[in-house]
Amino acid sequence: IITSTTTTRMLSSHEPGMHKILFMDDNVTKLELLRPILEHLGNTYYNASVTQALSTMLEWIPAGQSKGKGVAAVCSALNIDPKMELLALGDAENDVDMLEMAAIGVAMGNASPSAKRAADYVMDQHCDNGAAGDAMDLFYFKSH
Repeated sequence: IITSTTTTRMLSSHEPGMHKILFMDDNVTKLELLRPILEHLGNTYYNASVTQALSTMLEWIPAGQSKGKGVAAVCSALNIDPKMELLALGDAENDVDMLEMAAIGVAMGNASPSAKRAADYVMDQHCDNGAAGDAMDLFYFKSH
């Protein structure tokens, strides 16, 4: 169980550093040209990697970090075994690690190709058309 004392201790011992830098532009081509430059800089100088949640946004994050690692930490703190008890829903490249680590990884119908490959199941519906709710009913929350 995480208490307020534990949280305060964790926050006070946290070292400063980059958490995430977002690069946003409606010009997707510009971001496609920027990505390899950021990947090179991250690999060569900054120990950072690039991921993408939207076609109009790049995320530059510390190397080795991901949404999956964050979800794994929360599962650990709550004593949840993600390989047995986690239903993960995602639609983008930044969801891949989370989808792969979950007992059941579900991609939305309009998910990126990498999210669909990582998922155990791909919904027909899109994320803005109720796919998340349908997935929860299908795999876990269905009332009897």
